[in-house]
Amino acid sequence: MRRNRIFFIILTFLLSVFASSCIKNLEDEGIYFTTQCHGILVDRYSKAPIEGMKVSLSNGTDINNTVYTAADGSFSININVDQIAKGYYISVMPDSLYTARNIRLDSMRLGIENYEIGTVMIEGPSVPIMSTGQPTDVTSASAHCFGSVLSDGNSAVVERGFVYSNIQYPTVENQKVTVGNGVGDFDVVLNLNPNTTYYVRSFARNRFGVGYGEQITLTTLDGLAVLGPVAISDISATSARCSSSIVDNGGYPISVCGICWSLSANPTVNNMHTENNTEQATFVSQLTNLRPGTVYYVRAYAVNQAGIAYSSQYSFTTKNGLPVVTTARVSDITSTGAVAGGNVTSDGGFSVLRRGVCFSTSPLPTVSDSHTDDGSGSGSYVSHLSGLTPSTTYYYRAYATNSVGTVYGEQFVFVTQ
Repeated sequence: MRRNRIFFIILTFLLSVFASSCIKNLEDEGIYFTTQCHGILVDRYSKAPIEGMKVSLSNGTDINNTVYTAADGSFSININVDQIAKGYYISVMPDSLYTARNIRLDSMRLGIENYEIGTVMIEGPSVPIMSTGQPTDVTSASAHCFGSVLSDGNSAVVERGFVYSNIQYPTVENQKVTVGNGVGDFDVVLNLNPNTTYYVRSFARNRFGVGYGEQITLTTLDGLAVLGPVAISDISATSARCSSSIVDNGGYPISVCGICWSLSANPTVNNMHTENNTEQATFVSQLTNLRPGTVYYVRAYAVNQAGIAYSSQYSFTTKNGLPVVTTARVSDITSTGAVAGGNVTSDGGFSVLRRGVCFSTSPLPTVSDSHTDDGSGSGSYVSHLSGLTPSTTYYYRAYATNSVGTVYGEQFVFVTQ
């Protein structure tokens, strides 16, 4: 961009000879060395090339070999040894924003060599000199930007601020925010879109035009909420308790949050889910109507203007839903009977429909063998075994049945009289 009064020039000299001879005074022979001077003109701050700048070979009274910088800021101009000896120099000519700047070549050596001229200050009135600082507090919707008017260019700054765009090197023709006038530091919070890369430059205007600072790049956050881990507790055959929290709302109010779950990995709100109160950072969800003995995958979710965010995935396995029963020791053994029993300590989440004791002369009796029916429900109960054979070894154990299935307690052995 040509609106900044500071630029860099990198020069390269390439030596060539029009004629060759033995050792002699080349100048007397009319033989000269010709050097081609290659230069690149770039903006010091933005590093953008300066196109269309007029460059000439001059000695103050004689101006010739005028060229203009190309789109990439480059130029090439011929100069010979004699011209260098006579004090010719490369002159960057003025335009509406620049005054002339001369680059003397007397002390430079011929040959293939790079010369970094460094910073060339354009003298006289010009556009303001600017600086752009690094932004802070970048969120999904905003960024805090800093700028400074280093020099007013010898003309009062009537407008200053920031320009920004999705394309590089934004100008005042793009989006801009004005922050007062005059020289010195200034800052503003830009309102931006989520998950977007922006190019930002400070700017200031005086009567000569607009000056820009360095271009900085920033990318806003995606705006999605950030969720904490999911804690799982109170797991039963058909339910579980899950809790999570909203660590960051992403810069937008949360409209709904909760827990989603599925038999497949990475559940979404298209699967089963709860909807919780969004006024509190921590929320608790009760998962119901689950299948016994089944692995479930869960994730917390939160919805805001930017979209749906999910937590990391967690899993748990529901209990199998079977009751738990223990076997009571036998007593009152006779030749044809005995007293036993059991205790249903858990119904597994489903009502116990049958309970009792099964017995057999073979190990591990089941309800397919002889058994008692001692009611339903949880708790302890007494079983009366009858119809036994005298002097016979019997195996027995308690059982309990619910809608999921039948389970058995420990097996014990006794012998009738």
